[in-house]
Amino acid sequence: MTFWDWLHALGPGWPDQRGWYALALFFQTCAILVLLAIVPDLAHDEFFKSIATAIVVTGWVGFAVAGRDNRADREQVSQAQDLTRRVLEHVQGSAPRPQQEVR
Repeated sequence: MTFWDWLHALGPGWPDQRGWYALALFFQTCAILVLLAIVPDLAHDEFFKSIATAIVVTGWVGFAVAGRDNRADREQVSQAQDLTRRVLEHVQGSAPRPQQEVR
């Protein structure tokens, strides 16, 4: 049992791991907007705008990827490895073997 499973099992209303991630992303975005409200000069600072955009976009992309079920990916990788193994066995089996010198 992971920490997230334990927290979710505490009772109704506790989000799962994906819910906590979404909540953290929401608060992170709100913190950036509050920082802009407190220090309006940051709206004209190109470095802050770049960093804030990178933080928010990276978070949303991470959120989308984190929720993806990777069982299909593992199955495809397994199939690709099996196919590669069979091709290598076929190539090694049909390749001419070097002849050994008989003395």
